[in-house]
Amino acid sequence: MTGRPRAAADEKELLAELRQLWTDADPVPPSLVERVCFAVRLANLEAELTSVPVLLEVASARGDGSGRVLTFERDGFAVLVNVTAGETGTVRVDGWLAPPAAHDVELLTTAGRRTARCDGEGRFVIEGARRGPARLAVRPAGAGRPMTTPVIEL
Repeated sequence: MTGRPRAAADEKELLAELRQLWTDADPVPPSLVERVCFAVRLANLEAELTSVPVLLEVASARGDGSGRVLTFERDGFAVLVNVTAGETGTVRVDGWLAPPAAHDVELLTTAGRRTARCDGEGRFVIEGARRGPARLAVRPAGAGRPMTTPVIEL
């Protein structure tokens, strides 16, 4: 270094070169934006987390061993979810809520939201969900705070 001050143009050029070096050496992962958007959507939900899920590995109706049953509970409200492999690399989510009522259910994934409405018995189905991290948000019929499950891997 000569000890003389750099011109603003020189500094901008130097910073641009440094930025390019880092971009070449350590590029942003392709899924980073999608994962950050997913995390922000989840953070914006004004709901409390349920307890840690209970996971049971079970055989699906076809007997191929691909089914998983998860249960979540909070404040006397319970969700039982059965996740099975679909035909096109997707999954099917069958769920039951207790106490049963016509609740709205959202499956929040990195691919977006999929919604369902429970029938009078508290049952819902979401088909064609993409594999990956997901969370269920149950919006109780009438008044009540939404219940959101921890993130699970579909």
